[in-house]
Amino acid sequence: MTEPDRILYLAVPIDIFNTFFQERFTQAAISHYALKIIAYKPNTEEIIEWKN
Repeated sequence: MTEPDRILYLAVPIDIFNTFFQERFTQAAISHYALKIIAYKPNTEEIIEWKN
């Protein structure tokens, strides 16, 4: 089953996004693998930031 038109995003809680995902190594990996990330508030399920 393939869906070539879909875009996959990695959803992470905002506190993890603001700590782990700001480190130099993590930023390099995100850039290298062209990861798309959604940062959200877990308690309200509100999207805070989209990173393409």
